[in-house]
Amino acid sequence: MTTNASIYTSNGCLTDQKLIAISTLIGQRYPELGLKLGLTEAQLAEVKDTTPDNLQHQIFHMLSLWVKKEQKQATLHKLHEVLKELGWISVLTQIQNTPDIFYVIP
Repeated sequence: MTTNASIYTSNGCLTDQKLIAISTLIGQRYPELGLKLGLTEAQLAEVKDTTPDNLQHQIFHMLSLWVKKEQKQATLHKLHEVLKELGWISVLTQIQNTPDIFYVIP
């Protein structure tokens, strides 16, 4: 079971560990998600240019930008709502079923 302590930092933002776990579950259509989360085309182009050969890093960077922009409003609940709007039910299900401790940051 997910606890708020395990997915949010002390200032109320999603943890990098949770963003890493989520980034492994989202594919090449991540720019569509980024736009729905309120990022701009320019921000998404910068994300792709920063790490052009690493899709997971691009997705993590995109999610990090979203968290930085929205701060406490960048919640797992909000992400779930957007994924439902996009019809990405399989991604939503995977996020819900992936334990928070599945990926460890060294």
